Amino acid sequence: MPLYLDHNASAPPFPEVVDAMLPWLREGHANPHSDHLHGRRAASAVEQAKASIGALVGADAEDVVLTSGATESNNLVLQGCLRGHGSTAALIHSAIEHACVMEAGEALAAEGVQRTVVGVDRLGRIDPDAVRAAVDAANRSRTLVSLIHANNEIGTVARLSDVAATLRGTGALFHSDASQSAGWLDVDVGSEGVDFLTLSSHKVGGPAGVGAFYAAPDVRNELRPLTYGGGQQGGLRPGTIPVFLAVGFGVACDLVAKRRSQDVRHAEAVAEAFVEALRQRSVAFEVLGDPDHRLPGLRSIRLRGVDARDLLDRLAPRLSASTSSACAAGELRASLVLRAIGLTEDEAVEVVRFGFGRSTTVGEARAAADWLVEACGAHQACHP
Repeated sequence: MPLYLDHNASAPPFPEVVDAMLPWLREGHANPHSDHLHGRRAASAVEQAKASIGALVGADAEDVVLTSGATESNNLVLQGCLRGHGSTAALIHSAIEHACVMEAGEALAAEGVQRTVVGVDRLGRIDPDAVRAAVDAANRSRTLVSLIHANNEIGTVARLSDVAATLRGTGALFHSDASQSAGWLDVDVGSEGVDFLTLSSHKVGGPAGVGAFYAAPDVRNELRPLTYGGGQQGGLRPGTIPVFLAVGFGVACDLVAKRRSQDVRHAEAVAEAFVEALRQRSVAFEVLGDPDHRLPGLRSIRLRGVDARDLLDRLAPRLSASTSSACAAGELRASLVLRAIGLTEDEAVEVVRFGFGRSTTVGEARAAADWLVEACGAHQACHP
């Protein structure tokens, strides 16, 4: 079985999550919106799940909206806030957002919304003052700032509270995609100062196919739904909630809250063992992202002179990693994130993202380093 080092694309569900989901696929199955005994039991399970999801980020259950995943959540916040406002609205986001934010921004711009993309430095950091300047320059009656909390490709963590401080008094709404960070970092909607926060189940050890977002109670009414019919979740996100997925997501959040500190220490120790093993083997490489503020367990590594796709082909079937974010699969050009931090096309194709998880061992990390050195052995540029 190949060694799985792509936990940032999708983290395997906790065993407890799978166990908790099964009854809701069997004898507990019911529509949580039905007004009978089975329906009420299912509805209670969904509410408990929402409470657990909210608690992970310091939010109340009633401020959590369940969706099919982070992509839908991000679209619901961006389009829900700005669609239909045309040239009276503005969207401001960084140059290293997830593709779903980038493409939603393009679609909104085509409808007349002013879109401003704020650049980042070589480490993927955004200047809070540059965000404020963009808000002031836009000077629109409705402005939404959307910043990814932890980048999914290079792991750099944004200083959300600093950005929120610069936005005070502007009237701008503030959204952040915390899909990657919530499973590893202490994220609190109050201290971060956000109005909206996106979460993803399969990034925190829950099942794929379910996500959520937090909407502060004083701005929830600013959102318009993307779909209509049924009136579930206050009409903001209608449709039958899949109980088994919601329950799995909630249990994953409970487990993360209990285990996060030890899992962070473990993932970082494993990632550092991998990097140190490469150093000892005299591999010429560069670790991308902010070394002081990055996701635990993620190492985005540029191997000089080595084509990343070719390298991963030669590492298979022993090891699974990613050349970039999973959502960019099939993209022939370098990712927008890597170009945004200043890499050329030729440099960007030399980047491999390794995502070490809760179950990865130090021994496996060192073995991965050995396999990598062996796989790139034919490339003299890989060795100084």
